[in-house]
Amino acid sequence: MQNNKSVTSEVISFVRFPMSVIVVIIHCFFPIKGWRYDQLADQGLGSNVAAEILLSSRLLCSFVVICFFLISGYLFFVHLQNWDAKVWKQKMSRRIWTLLIPYFLWNTLYIIYCIGPDIVGCILHGNPWGGVKEWVNDHGGWLGLYWNAMALGKGQIDLWGNPAQSTVPVLLPLYFIRNLIVVDLLSPLFYFLLRSRNQRVSPCAVMTLLVLAFLYFTQTSFIIPGFTAEAFFFYGWGAFLSLNRYELSEVFYAKRWPIAIVTLCLFLVDLYAGFLYSKEGKMILPFFAVFELMTAVNFATWIVKRSSSNRRLSAFKKWVMGWQNAAFMVFALHFFFLSGVVKLLNKVGYALTGYYDVSNMGMSNQYPYLVIMNYLLRIVLIVFLCMIVYVFMHRLMPRVCKLLCGR
Repeated sequence: MQNNKSVTSEVISFVRFPMSVIVVIIHCFFPIKGWRYDQLADQGLGSNVAAEILLSSRLLCSFVVICFFLISGYLFFVHLQNWDAKVWKQKMSRRIWTLLIPYFLWNTLYIIYCIGPDIVGCILHGNPWGGVKEWVNDHGGWLGLYWNAMALGKGQIDLWGNPAQSTVPVLLPLYFIRNLIVVDLLSPLFYFLLRSRNQRVSPCAVMTLLVLAFLYFTQTSFIIPGFTAEAFFFYGWGAFLSLNRYELSEVFYAKRWPIAIVTLCLFLVDLYAGFLYSKEGKMILPFFAVFELMTAVNFATWIVKRSSSNRRLSAFKKWVMGWQNAAFMVFALHFFFLSGVVKLLNKVGYALTGYYDVSNMGMSNQYPYLVIMNYLLRIVLIVFLCMIVYVFMHRLMPRVCKLLCGR
């Protein structure tokens, strides 16, 4: 019989690789042009099967980034016996290798990937540097490339009427690492606000979580890049569970069925409302994401617990956990392959249907299953390529592989 600590450890190890794959799914998603996502009721269910399935899959991926933050906050403080400046420095020195160096290296590699040929042309063939300088300036300058190279959500406003625009580094998926670095640096604040006192949950901790939850559910925007409500709330929630000796595998599990039912209801409501394509969908999304996160943790816990008595589940768990060290590689590398795989599959689609743009409304109406197949192949090919790169690097350049994967 597994004890709770062992189950929690296995759950965290188990979800690492699947969550990286889910990040790939998010970035492979494409909306069908001309289909009104905010008017599902008027258009009728089944009016565009491809658009509805793609939107459903994207909505189901909503929990992944906040789950990363929850687990990160939980692991930062897990098994913590005491807290002082020495402990904080030790943890920060560790995160230089697990977060900061991989963050710098991957962004640098992506910069080289984007403008490396232009730089070579300038050096070897005397080409003008204007194009390189323009690209760098368009992405916030050399420092901006590593912090706030691009803006997302231009023109959007939060529930308070303030700009909801967010920024990301040049390698978009690494905005999570950037935000995680920020909350890790502020970990002493989380410790003093959220720790238990006299082996009891303190009113200060409850009030802090309520304030952070308010900021998240109202989707309050922060002005400073790297500071986000979702990072603070879910990292704080994970830290609270860890500091107050709650086991991540058990804290939601007792109520797994009510949580699952609420998750399903919120999924259907948010899908019906239009997800991110309507104001109502945006307002529902944070609540759905929280319940989906709890359901995902409960599902992983169920697999880990049942695997001890079920051979197939045990084999599946073992296979997934065998790839956990490749999770960072998939997370960071997939963006390098994305555009190439999309172009390749679009050419195949054009040869079969005469439509080059797979997101075309006409193609999704005439060939919905080809559109869905294109979407699935994007995911499978990109993940497979990342896994192949990981295997080769792990065998041929193990030290470089560990450095890039933050191990």
